[in-house]
Amino acid sequence: MKIEGIEFFMTLAETLNYSDAADRLFITQSAVSRTIQQIERAMGVKLFLRTHRSVRLTPAGHYCIDDASDLVSR
Repeated sequence: MKIEGIEFFMTLAETLNYSDAADRLFITQSAVSRTIQQIERAMGVKLFLRTHRSVRLTPAGHYCIDDASDLVSR
């Protein structure tokens, strides 16, 4: 996984909104969605629960957020 993917994950975890995450990252919403889906496929777990109205971290997503923060800070 590229550091860019980790940054996308962290931004979406912080905003819990694809549009807001895309705006912060200066990319399209579909690019955020596509990258998160690729990460989830590679890891074999869902990181976010998505509905038409909300985005929430799954237990696996909560578990990964601390590790992602450590990686980015290094």
